[in-house]
Amino acid sequence: MSHTSTPGILERKPYILAIIIFILLVSWMASGMLNSESPEDKKAHVLESNKVEKKVPSVEVTRFFASNIKRSIELYGRTEPDRIVALNAEVDGRVASIDVKEGQKVSVGETVVQLALEDKLEQLNFAKALLKQREIEYEGAKSLQAKGLQGESILAQAKAALVEAKALVSLRQNQVSKSTIVAPFEGVVEMQQVEVGSFVNKGQTLFNVVDLSPLVVRAYVTENDIAQINQDAEVNVRLVSGKQVPGRIRYLASVSELGTNTFPIEIEIDNPNLNMKAGVSTEIRLAFSDEQAIKVSPALLSLDKDGNLGVKSVENDIVVFTPIDLIKAEQDGVWLGGFSGEVEVITRGQGFVRPGDKVKVTYTEATSRTEVGQ
Repeated sequence: MSHTSTPGILERKPYILAIIIFILLVSWMASGMLNSESPEDKKAHVLESNKVEKKVPSVEVTRFFASNIKRSIELYGRTEPDRIVALNAEVDGRVASIDVKEGQKVSVGETVVQLALEDKLEQLNFAKALLKQREIEYEGAKSLQAKGLQGESILAQAKAALVEAKALVSLRQNQVSKSTIVAPFEGVVEMQQVEVGSFVNKGQTLFNVVDLSPLVVRAYVTENDIAQINQDAEVNVRLVSGKQVPGRIRYLASVSELGTNTFPIEIEIDNPNLNMKAGVSTEIRLAFSDEQAIKVSPALLSLDKDGNLGVKSVENDIVVFTPIDLIKAEQDGVWLGGFSGEVEVITRGQGFVRPGDKVKVTYTEATSRTEVGQ
């Protein structure tokens, strides 16, 4: 039996397939038009999304309280003697004795070196005897002249001889006294240059005497700081040993050093027992008037967009940037001016916010003296 295939409906009615395709195409296009938005709608949608997604940043803040602190300048210098004087021989002679040791403390008028007198005493005694003779001759001439038995010329000669005899005595006395070399002031003898038995000439150096009371600290001030310094500044000197002593400015240069544009300054420190030495490194702090400041850790400092170093704080939930005004630096923190009263400093998160940003504040307790500004 033979079977004949019956044509499908789409084969028999092809227009039905065309209608189905048309309906599907129209439906697809309509769905696209319904889902499309205007540019204004899209922009509003994006802004709304940003508002939803953008969150107010959180920062941690610590309250600092400004304190009165003296603005100060740090300098570095070295101690020096107040003066150094060379003890020179004032007459020729042989060194008979040396009465001190190098490095020994001496008092004013204390004998340091004794030169041999040799015939100086004999010459002095002769001059004194001659003076006695000239005095008698002058008195005799004066008596005779008063009686009219002798002229004025003879009296004048006798007077001249008397004056010459007095000068000779003074010369011989100086030769004797100058044979003893004494300390001109209280200090320390240094740099011995002769030995017993040495023959010295007039003007030859025998010792140096160093004056260490007061001790002088010499330092140099920059041209930026010189205008702040005056003679009444409070001075504290810290020696390399750690000892701290007060000082006072005795000299402040009015003209800078050529090449460095720095100004020499000299500071006196008392050294009554001569225990502090010359040539020691020092740190000098010059303090001025009181100012309001807070003390913070250097880790809290940050940069603004222009590269300025400062502190970020919060006022009414808004970030504020204050450039630093360094008043004083210490080992555990720095004192910054430009603040008064209570200051809310950002201690965590300052790197993620900018001046003018609104922030959510979390307050933290101070963990050190630096964080309370005292």
